Amino acid sequence: MRVLLVGDYPPPHGGVAVHVQQLHGYLRERGVETVVLDIGKGGRPAPDVIPVRTPTQYGTRLAGFLREGWTVHVHTSGNNPKSWMLAATAGVRARAPRVITLHSGLLPDYLAASVARRAFARVALAGYSRVVAVSEAVREALARCGVPEEKLVVYPAFCGSQVRPGRVSPEIEAARARRLPLLAMAHHPSPVYGRGLMFRALRMIADELPGVGLAVFGPGTRSEEFLRDAREHRVEELIEDLGELEHSRALALISRCDAFIRPTTHDGDAISVREALALGVPCVASDVCGRPHGTYTFQVGNAVELAERVHHALEQGPAQVVSPDAGPVLLKLYGDLVQPTILGGGETHAAQ
Repeated sequence: MRVLLVGDYPPPHGGVAVHVQQLHGYLRERGVETVVLDIGKGGRPAPDVIPVRTPTQYGTRLAGFLREGWTVHVHTSGNNPKSWMLAATAGVRARAPRVITLHSGLLPDYLAASVARRAFARVALAGYSRVVAVSEAVREALARCGVPEEKLVVYPAFCGSQVRPGRVSPEIEAARARRLPLLAMAHHPSPVYGRGLMFRALRMIADELPGVGLAVFGPGTRSEEFLRDAREHRVEELIEDLGELEHSRALALISRCDAFIRPTTHDGDAISVREALALGVPCVASDVCGRPHGTYTFQVGNAVELAERVHHALEQGPAQVVSPDAGPVLLKLYGDLVQPTILGGGETHAAQ
């Protein structure tokens, strides 16, 4: 069996990119010949990762793997036209088995906004043997587009076996030493990530726990907008700004904090939430989507309830959880798809 993963690959360390990286690592550890077509903005050298930066590069590389019968697994958000063009391009007629995972919690609203979008999604997904939705809400949205139920699979984009924190840096240790409790949050400039809400809640928490600090990591933490919001909410002195972290360092930070916060307004199945739970760290997240067992949830947009749930999480501590692992599930799925191809006289390369 040979598997081609198509999607973003770190850096930057977004949810889709991290899942592709972890799935790539899982398959390689089990002896599966695996290559990534990196369509993101990365560029850091990695074994068996091929950066493609133009449509011509992408089309040429993809066509070659399809001709040779590789099982192709596309990973994309599904919440914008570019994402659906990617899905349609990789879904062209070919004998090679194809799978797609649609990751974004924004997908249901995106498809609901237009009949044309739903029609295009149905056509784009027609060439895939299986369509993996990261949540029940995503599955339902795809079913409403007319994607056959027998093609749809619901499974979180998470490889529990690959959650491996890196070395704790001096900056993380310093933040840990300064703050009690130490909270952590993944940041992005998009309002979806709930920065303003987190800052409002942090001000409330600090009024009762003056030693509290919030470690933020990710893009945009040094922007004018970030600094302005911190000043307006009077939390400047409470922020531990760690900038963009390589994924294993981000895991190291989460493992050292007292609680991880996910105050988003939309979500698919957030890898960071599952990572915190897998590391035995209390996690507080908005109720904007189904959250894993053990998550302390609050009403989306409600800063008062967020602050209350953080207090509760700190008092109660982490829950005992069993983390899902998409690696074995997807490996079996690939095998089930490849076997009929072999028996049916398709590309014999797929069996190698």
